[in-house]
Amino acid sequence: MDIGSKLFVAIVIAASFNPSNALAGREDPTWNPPAEFDRPFPGKMVVRYFPQHLVVKECHRIGPRLRHLFDLRGCSRPVSKSYCLVIVSSETYKRATPSAILRHERGHCNGWRHEFPKP
Repeated sequence: MDIGSKLFVAIVIAASFNPSNALAGREDPTWNPPAEFDRPFPGKMVVRYFPQHLVVKECHRIGPRLRHLFDLRGCSRPVSKSYCLVIVSSETYKRATPSAILRHERGHCNGWRHEFPKP
């Protein structure tokens, strides 16, 4: 392997460890819920996984206030303090893995709120 090829391989390997390329997850404060909401849900949490092309449809069905949003990774419907329904993309979407989406939505089940864009 010549020096150019070795350099290319080294750059590719180094880029794969760059935090800016990481998927939304453990160290992403803009995506993860605040610590007070980032915990197991104390009640029954029903999680349904859908292919991405069905996530928006299902989220609109369970959350009418989301009907103006068409680029959802998942959603949740806290029915009570002891029951929460969660919809999650079954595939990585917009750099968020299904486990990162579930963590985000579980935060909503635990009472975390954030503003949605206005219609």
